[in-house]
Amino acid sequence: MKIDLSKKPEGATHINPHSGLWVKCFGGNSGSYQFFKDGEWEMGFGCMSNSYLEIAQPEPWTGEGLPPVGMVCEAMLPSMNHQWAEAVVVWHHPEHEGSAVVVHGGGRLTGWSSAFRLIRTPEQIAEEERELGVEALRLAVSKSPNCKAHGLEWDVACAIYDAGYRKQGAQ
Repeated sequence: MKIDLSKKPEGATHINPHSGLWVKCFGGNSGSYQFFKDGEWEMGFGCMSNSYLEIAQPEPWTGEGLPPVGMVCEAMLPSMNHQWAEAVVVWHHPEHEGSAVVVHGGGRLTGWSSAFRLIRTPEQIAEEERELGVEALRLAVSKSPNCKAHGLEWDVACAIYDAGYRKQGAQ
């Protein structure tokens, strides 16, 4: 029997080599289990069979070290002026430890990178944009000769930014 891992449903830990059914084990090999049939998980009865083949479960990448091949992450790309961009790791470079070849945007080979991070959440992106906006305001406040808030520029900039005041584009 040939096993097609691309058809593995989320959560499957084993496969029954006789029936081809995917199995989700919880509670160890002799614990409870479910099997995937007709697009849904159904409860199994009795103990799970020793003949079920365990499917290797990759460890999730935490953002430390090189992401595994096939991982979608953000990479700082020299070919894009060292900007962060979403990319897929396709190969770990054997001669340059800590580097990997990546593709970006439509499968276009982008090159190599040695800086990787997990894809940021919308909340993380909004917080980063806020930090940049507040820093720009802080610099403007600290340069103003009329501002006597020395040492309080960050607090003043946060209040201005959070109140919604932003520099508008040319009218």
